[in-house]
Amino acid sequence: MDITLLQEQIAISRNEDAYKRLFLHFYKGLVRFADTYVRQSEVAEEIVSDAMLKVWTMQESLLGVRNLKVYLFTAVKNAAINYLVKNRNYTTWDIDHIAPETFISPTTPEDEAISRELKHDFATAVRQLPPKCQMVYKLVREDSFTYKEVAAIMDISENTVDRHLNIAMRRLAEVLKTHRRNIR
Repeated sequence: MDITLLQEQIAISRNEDAYKRLFLHFYKGLVRFADTYVRQSEVAEEIVSDAMLKVWTMQESLLGVRNLKVYLFTAVKNAAINYLVKNRNYTTWDIDHIAPETFISPTTPEDEAISRELKHDFATAVRQLPPKCQMVYKLVREDSFTYKEVAAIMDISENTVDRHLNIAMRRLAEVLKTHRRNIR
């Protein structure tokens, strides 16, 4: 999908079909991202809808946005933080369903039990990461953002992104090592 082309069609031609395609392209990922902050799916959906509506109302100034993906994730992050501050609803960071789907290919009931245990241990390990490590891990590994994009979204340096990801990967590797030792 050519995001820049859709951006131009929305900004110049006010093409509703292009807006709909752009909306559907980003919606799920943005909602999941917002939900890691607010932990309320309805609120996350509202935050994303507002951010996407802003794209439509920007008209020709939308052409000035160089990386729409980073722009949207940053806008959603800021709106989620504003929501939390406004509602004094501070919660712990939790990233749901992080465990990779393909560590083990279950073929027997024992394999399925081992797979469930690994996924549980992995998800627990991710939840125990410091908040910024969790967010960096999710953005880089799950949402396929570059270090530069994550740095822009989180307002940190690329070196800091690298450090957070290294911390996360070392801790998660320990979970895998422990799990492997336990199944032998």
